[in-house]
Amino acid sequence: MSNLLLCQGLLCPSLCPDGDDICRTALMDLFSHAAKLTSNIYNHSVQMFNEFDLQYAQDKPYYINASNDCHTNFLHIPQEREHIQRMNNKGLIRWILMLLYSWQKPLYQLVTELRSVKEVSVTTLSSARENVKKAKELQALVERPFSQVISTVRKKLRMARIYWYGRPLLSSNENRRHSAFYRLFHCMQLDNCSSFWSCYQEDGIL
Repeated sequence: MSNLLLCQGLLCPSLCPDGDDICRTALMDLFSHAAKLTSNIYNHSVQMFNEFDLQYAQDKPYYINASNDCHTNFLHIPQEREHIQRMNNKGLIRWILMLLYSWQKPLYQLVTELRSVKEVSVTTLSSARENVKKAKELQALVERPFSQVISTVRKKLRMARIYWYGRPLLSSNENRRHSAFYRLFHCMQLDNCSSFWSCYQEDGIL
């Protein structure tokens, strides 16, 4: 997600009339705030994955094909910096919102189901709650100035058949349940990849 948010800063000026420094500054502030929220979500996701992996997944084949089971795979999310920079502004915003909408239900269910996991750490549960909070804040931040693309995004999600099936998290089989949590944490990291975090600094955006 941060790939899209951070590199979007390179294209911000085209959203404002020429010479409108107030508009440009406002947009840069918005994307800077969005980038910080995204980084926060990513850091919590990594922490949850590492803790779960250490506590529940040692010597177990949960990692096999984990990335192939992400519910957002059919979105074909762009990852390459060059690809992202060639997109127009609305295109980038659509990708960001598609990711946010796709993760609404999984994040809420994660918080609910983690409470019943045996010996789950307080840190993991706290991080899950924090991700729900930050994702809602990020969604509201992006939706306000770009409300005109919301209906298009939701239509694309319906057409792409991006649905969340959370039944494995409810399994009475502990191994299956742990495997489902492992995949969810793994996918959360992939969709919050921060490999382009240096985008602002390297290109002199901030």
